[in-house]
Amino acid sequence: MTGKISLILGSRAHLSASAADDQFEELYRNKLKPFITTLNRHPKIPAVLYYSGALFHRLEQKKPELFLLIKELAARKQLEILGGGFYEPLMPLLPHADKIGQIEMFTTYIRQNFGRKPQGCFLAHSGWEQSLVGVLTTCGMAYTFLTEEQFTAAGAEHCYSPVYTEDQGKLLAVFPVFSSLAEMGSRGAFSVLKDNHEDKALSGGSKLVTVFPDFPRENAEERLESFFEDLDKTISQKTKDELSLELTTPGRVYRTSASLSRLYFFASGDSSCSHPRSLLASQMQANDLYATIYFVHNLINQFRGDKSRKRAAREELWKAQEADALCGGYSDDRNSGGHNNRRNDGDSMAAQKHAYRAVLTAERIIREKDFIPSLLSFDLNLDGAAEYLFQDKNTNCYVSSRGAAVFEFDYLPKGWSYLNAFPDGKVHHAFRDILLPGDFVPLKPSAINEANLPTGSRLCGNEEYRMESADRTKLKASFTLPTRKGIPFGLIEIQKIYRLEKNTLYLSYLLRNKSEEKIVLRFIPRFDLSLAGEELLFRKSQGEEERSAEKQGEKKRVVFLEEQESKQGASIGIGFQSPCDLYYYPAEPGHQSLCFFPVFQLFLNPGDTWENRITVAVSAKARSAKN
Repeated sequence: MTGKISLILGSRAHLSASAADDQFEELYRNKLKPFITTLNRHPKIPAVLYYSGALFHRLEQKKPELFLLIKELAARKQLEILGGGFYEPLMPLLPHADKIGQIEMFTTYIRQNFGRKPQGCFLAHSGWEQSLVGVLTTCGMAYTFLTEEQFTAAGAEHCYSPVYTEDQGKLLAVFPVFSSLAEMGSRGAFSVLKDNHEDKALSGGSKLVTVFPDFPRENAEERLESFFEDLDKTISQKTKDELSLELTTPGRVYRTSASLSRLYFFASGDSSCSHPRSLLASQMQANDLYATIYFVHNLINQFRGDKSRKRAAREELWKAQEADALCGGYSDDRNSGGHNNRRNDGDSMAAQKHAYRAVLTAERIIREKDFIPSLLSFDLNLDGAAEYLFQDKNTNCYVSSRGAAVFEFDYLPKGWSYLNAFPDGKVHHAFRDILLPGDFVPLKPSAINEANLPTGSRLCGNEEYRMESADRTKLKASFTLPTRKGIPFGLIEIQKIYRLEKNTLYLSYLLRNKSEEKIVLRFIPRFDLSLAGEELLFRKSQGEEERSAEKQGEKKRVVFLEEQESKQGASIGIGFQSPCDLYYYPAEPGHQSLCFFPVFQLFLNPGDTWENRITVAVSAKARSAKN
């Protein structure tokens, strides 16, 4: 067997801006430092490097000695540095202007710190849409990387050379990345490449292989040293079967390539994200964050005035576009071949909360000092139905007609979203109403499960409420759930009236018995909260002592519960006009909320009406809600 294998050896890493310092130290110790220092000891081996802009920035601040070594390797042209979106966004989901803005921001950073503009870029999660060709070429990118799976899906006969892809007359070179060779560092590099060469059974000639290998974290530097020594021995040396190996970089290959074949690609090669936009249909949290990003993006575009404020708001918005927040979070050591490892649940939560904090900070920056409170109606979450946004100076409250439930509640001064919580992986609303038989007595809070309610229950949170009236000056709106014959509690009419005033949301309930018989029921306006504090205070009826809740799922007859002032510096309190049995329990591991079930027992004669008011107050300091 004769021929030559040209190897593009790459290393890539990203760490969310939300990651703690100990996570950065672990990444630095087990991956960043071993690769760069070992590469420095082997000057004959060129490599390509992709670190996200956010990671480069932290490296520059925390580990300047390694940052300077990267600059030295780039200056002697041993290391080619790739560009991309500064905060590693999922590029197909970004507004057009933000795609260009993030790429240009990273390009400027690389040029200023490493002395030259990047020729190529890396796409988070191999997220692809054909329209990216125009965006990338407009930003000066000549090539990018997609997975061998994407090449195969596009109809490529083999994956041993780059190809051109085209959109509206613009061409972009695309290099295939071999995910199947991601673990080549675990044994002799040349033997792995040789085996792969034989398996593919191409006769003679030169074959290009691009790989971003993973190395075990244990003894990383020792394993890398062995790997690089193996490469050093085999570079440009013919074996007995005259198969040789050379190392190169994508920039060198691109500059020396003649005409390339053309290929059109379809979706992502990441098995966790088969197509970037499929996230929006399958994951509610991704869709809601995506919708909020676009809403704030439009606010920024409409802003006229202080350019520095507009620029600051836009950069905060870009921080919210990180792919980890939309995709649920993945480990820093993923390769570009699509075999990603799940980050732990805490990392995923941190990425999503960081994204909400950034997007809310952007909204706060862009608001005028003389901001006028308003009530808006538009299709925010892209489901084809109108949602309602109550805004005062510091607070946003989003209400859906489905269930007349609150699906986002934000406190802008602290960048905190109190409904950034995903119980059951499906809903994260507040005040999803449940009607239960009067003799139902839950022995534990988890028994109140929307997916498995007792016979004779009615889950009003899944039904459409009718908008009755809206007062846009008083930030007040009324919704009604009509009666329906033939279903449990179908002759109970529910009216919900929302009003927002000075960081306080007032929700009034009116339940009417429109039947000709007495009805006994238990009424639950369930809500889920993502809290910043570590403790809840339960204030009982007037005259009783305040005490902390210690036991999971404890039941109390209360009129008010309050989050103890948190590290975020904000506090939320929820009060009930009428006493209730309050059940609560932590969500399952991996979720982000506490689930609360206030239970009211009602006895309604024909024509009777029951009224109650729930008050939600948020502030920078612990406070009480007044009913």
